[in-house]
Parts: sequence; C-alpha cells; structure tokens
Amino acid sequence: MSKKCSVIALILLFVIPVQVSAIGINPNDPIFPYDDIMPLANLVLKTNGGGVRPDYALFIADYLRDIGIEVEIKIEEWSVFVGALLVTHDYDMGIVSISGGGASPDMRNIYTEAGNMNLCGLDTDIPYGNQSEQMQEECMTMMDLQTRQQHYYDWQQLMMDKIVPMLPLYTPQSFVGTWANTLGYDASWGIIDSLPYMSYDGYHEGQKSLTEFRIADANLRELNPMFIDSYFGYGFIGKTLNEELVLLSPSHEPIKTGLVRDWERIDDFHFKFYMRDNVFWNPSYNITERDEYSPPLNTIPTTQLARGLKSNEYSDGSNQQVTAKDAVFTLLLWGNPTISESTSYHEWISNIYVDPVDPLVFHVHIDEDPVTPEPDYYPDFWERLNWIVMPEFFLNSTDPTVSYSSGGVKCTGLHFDMINSPQWRMYSISQFGCGKYMLDYTVRNEKTVLQASPYWMGVGPKDGSIEDLDIETITVSVIVDASEELDAFRNGYLDWSGLRQFPSIRKQMQKDPRFNVQSFITSSMSFLFFNLQRPFIGGYDNFIYLDAAGKEEYTKAVSVRKAICYAIDREEMNEVIHNGDYLIAHSVLYPYTGYYYYDDIIKYKRDLKLASEWMGSCGYPVPDYTPTDNSLCCINGTTTPTSSLSYVTSIVAFVFIIVISLMTRRFHFRIPKRKLERK
Repeated sequence: MSKKCSVIALILLFVIPVQVSAIGINPNDPIFPYDDIMPLANLVLKTNGGGVRPDYALFIADYLRDIGIEVEIKIEEWSVFVGALLVTHDYDMGIVSISGGGASPDMRNIYTEAGNMNLCGLDTDIPYGNQSEQMQEECMTMMDLQTRQQHYYDWQQLMMDKIVPMLPLYTPQSFVGTWANTLGYDASWGIIDSLPYMSYDGYHEGQKSLTEFRIADANLRELNPMFIDSYFGYGFIGKTLNEELVLLSPSHEPIKTGLVRDWERIDDFHFKFYMRDNVFWNPSYNITERDEYSPPLNTIPTTQLARGLKSNEYSDGSNQQVTAKDAVFTLLLWGNPTISESTSYHEWISNIYVDPVDPLVFHVHIDEDPVTPEPDYYPDFWERLNWIVMPEFFLNSTDPTVSYSSGGVKCTGLHFDMINSPQWRMYSISQFGCGKYMLDYTVRNEKTVLQASPYWMGVGPKDGSIEDLDIETITVSVIVDASEELDAFRNGYLDWSGLRQFPSIRKQMQKDPRFNVQSFITSSMSFLFFNLQRPFIGGYDNFIYLDAAGKEEYTKAVSVRKAICYAIDREEMNEVIHNGDYLIAHSVLYPYTGYYYYDDIIKYKRDLKLASEWMGSCGYPVPDYTPTDNSLCCINGTTTPTSSLSYVTSIVAFVFIIVISLMTRRFHFRIPKRKLERK
C-alpha cells in the first residue's frame, strides 16, 4: 500500500513544473541556484577567528553561490592571518576590521601600491590605479578645506566605481541613554558640547533637582594633560573645565565657535589665527581641602587662590585674559621634548608666535618634514589644534633656560624641573581653566562635583549662539561596574548612561517613553577586500575591457567585483548578526571621517539582476533574474509557465511523500547545508 502511494505522489511531483517558486517570486532571489552545476569560480576567503567576521564569511559564501561563485572559507589564527595579509597574500578575498583612525582622510597606507597595508594588491599598472594614487597625493597638498573635501569625494567615487578594491561592510554604533525629560542633549556632539543647550522639562523618577546633571565615571583622573600618556585618555572632567583652541564638529570639520573665532590662510604654509576677545581664566581656586560642607565655591574670600610660577600671578576670574600667548604656550608645551611625550604630533610646527601688533592673534608656520630644506604640506594639522588651552601665566616659568620644540621652535622658560613644581602638581588635582564648569570638591572613591562658571565665555559650540548654563551642578559619581551604572540610571539616580554593552535592555528602553536613546558612530570599519592580483577577480582580467554597451570603460575583473558586491545582502547580515544596530558603510573611508566621507557615492545594495548583468557582460553564463510577469519567469532566455494550482498541488504532493515516508521509515529529509549556515 505504501509503495503505491509513494508512486502516485512522485508522479504528481514530476508532472508539475519544477519552477514552483515563481509564484510571488522576489526578483532578487535566484530561480536556479548554482548548487547542482559547475561553479564559475572557486575563491578563497580568509579572515581571523573570533568575533563576527567568520559569520560574515558564511553569509558571503552563501550569497555568492547565487551568481555561480563557490567560496572556500579559511579561518586563521590572528598571527597567521596577519602574515597572509602582509606577506603571502594567498587569498582571493578577505575580511578585516580597522579601528583607531578616521580623524584624517589620508589612507594611503591601505590604498596605494607602496602602502604598508596594501591588502588589495593595488598598483599603478591596473586601470585607474595611477589616477587613484595621483589623486591621493594631490589631496595631501590641498590646504583649502573645501577644495580638499571635493577632491576626496571624486577619489572615493573613482575607487568604488572604477576600481572596486573592496566592499565596505559596517561601522559599529555606540548607544547612550538619557531620561526623556532631558532636553538639548545631542549624542553626536557629546555631553560637554551639549551642556549649554541642556535643561529639564519636569522631573523624572528619582530626580531631585532641575539644575543638576548626574553621571558616572571612574575616580578623578589626572587633570594635567601633560602627565597623561595619551591625550585621548584625558577624562570627561578635565575637558569640562577647559576650552579647546580650535573646535572640531562631530564630522571633524574645524569650526569657529571655540577659542579661535577665525583664521586666515596667508599661504599654504602660514596660517593666522584670531582668538575670541573677553575670555578670562576662571579663578585659580585651590580645592584640595574642600568637601561637601565647604562654603559656596564662588565666594573668593573663602576659597584660596593658587599662585603660579610667574611672579606668583593668580586669577580671580577677571584679571587674567585668555590670549594668543596661551595658545602659543600650549602648542609649544606639546612639542617640547622636556615636557611632552607626544612631540611627534607637533613636528609640523616650524614656527609659532604671537602677532607683534595684536595680542589676540597668533601665527603658525607649517612644515610636515622639518628635515627637508623646502616646506612640506600638512593639511591634517587641524586635528593637532584642538587641545585644551593651558594657562601660561600659571604654568610657565621665568627661568632663562632655552629649549627647542620637535619642529625647531625656540622655547624660553620650559625646563624639566618645572613639572615637579608645586604649581604643576597642584594643577593635576585642582585644575582651573576657562571652561563651562569649575571644580568644587572631590571625595575619592565616591564623587566629584563641578559648578557652572559665571566667567564662561557663553558661546554655544554647535552654532555660536549666546548661551548660559541651566545645568548649574554636575555630579560625577564613582561607579566602575557598567551593570551598576545602568541600574543606577534606570532607577533614576543618574541622568545619563552608556548602553553599548546591554543591547537587549537598550531595545526595551527604545520602546519606553520614559527614556531617550541616541547613537553615534565609532572610529572603526569592517570590509570585504579583493586581491586584485588573483585570477577571475583580478590578474590579467584587470586589463580586458568590456564590449557591452555603456560598460566600455570597465574591465572584466572590475565587472566581477561589482557583481560580487551586488550579490551580497549587507542589510540582511546586519539584521541577523547585529540586530540592525550597525551602520552600513559605502566608501573606502571611515564613516567616522565625516567631513571627507562621501555618502552620495555609488552604493552596492543587494540586486541579483544587476549582479547577473555585470557577470553576463563578461561572458559568464548566469541566470536572468527578471520575471516577465506574475506567472512567467525567464532562465537564460527560456520562458517557463507556472500557476497557483501547480504550486498548491506540488506542496500537497510533497507533504504526502513525507507522511508516507514517515510511515514506512524509508525517507530521509535533509535541510540544505546553505540554509543551516545562514541561520
């Protein structure tokens, strides 16, 4: 009986056309995958173990089967993988993540033939290779910001359209939360630059004051930036107490809302900077003996004023103006090897001085390489001007000692012993600046309290508007454990918290009207890169131009690389692997490099019709993914009819086989391997 039923069911299946999936077909889904035919190519994709890059590789291998490419995935230990990247280059494709850069658009170390991270095997012989390298070199000689930006835009379009050395994947986003009653906070600008715009619209649970902002951090850190190995470790408190010389927007564009209100390019190697007038140093309070029971901070008679190295000078909030000498002093500090451990950041300063006529103006002469006789361009110097300003009257000495900066600028008064003086040591724990807030007191292992400065310059960093500080007090509680911080935030004891480590809780909070969750992108990017020296995706095919109409300026290898890019569904990968939380990148630059990152670039969204078109233009046999109507679809030009009835009948027959087979225990149903991998 079971044999007869099986025969009937099999007959039903074979009389139904095979193309049952054509009903309601998605034009971007393959009709006949390449599972049962000879692949067009077998490519090796390498990455390192750990993290999500092996998951990316599994998805990519699955997608590329849809255009006839079989991928062998090799997961290697990091040291072995690095050897492959930099030495052997024994791969067709690879997946890597880079991080820590992005402030500068200069990525010649990756995208030039001589680059020490030339993962793609780029050289000047391939079509457009020489043009790409020339454009990158030109970008490094353009001192005008807008001209340079447009040139980088043109280069990025050339790379992603005519060369296609890689497919950008993702940039992680960090998430932070505030209570919904917090107004004016902008995560992309951060807390410090948002403070002049912030206020509260009523109370949230656990909140006791509408003029206090409460966050968590580690213990009070070293406040003198010259005593810190990396300026980027300089903490939230220190940057709240002071202002930066040249302010940078979240996209790293220099803006004129900081202490420097304007600048002038005299020539490519000489810039003139104009300081903001009527900005004064906050009182040089010595808060080392203060606690929560001390009198209010702004009553000068009750708070001792510390005196500096220069003739015991002090500041009472109105007698010491921030001028160009403070800017010059700050930059010379960073470039002086007797004081600084970061002198290489300032070798490009060949000369710096206060204008002989205007004390609010200073001049900077630029030479990236002081060894060569002629000055060298350095358009990225803007990133080295956003240091917090240091009080020259307090930290400089009257000692006649002469020293020199790393760029050869003469310095008078800077000597090694000065960093051991009581003033320098006090500045590390009782810093004063010209910023929005002043140190009130600190209780180690418990909290630090800041008070709004009545002496602050009152200029909003985002737009230059006149602002005051509705948030009068900032309390920084010492909470080291991230889970404890989150609990304190959700219970109303904090007003802000990072959420990066808690994606499930963050998603709940995004649906909770009591909270406001925002994100900002990080200085990291992952990408799939191609080895342009390998056959099929590169090699000799780099030099074979297409005959297809409209594609004559593209080569066979570029067409394959484009097809690969169009075959990959980065949106689906993002949803499955990252819950849709990552930003999909589209350019060879970090998205973090916002001012130079070109978003209006060619974008490779999953489109099997375009992938098929680019593969077909090379002469490779590929499916035609375009359905002619709801009941017909074409495969290599062959029209095959289907119907709803046949679809339903096939399903019934298939189910019938399974039921009978279970009864006879002779049928073994197997899920295709590629579907298991995708899960």
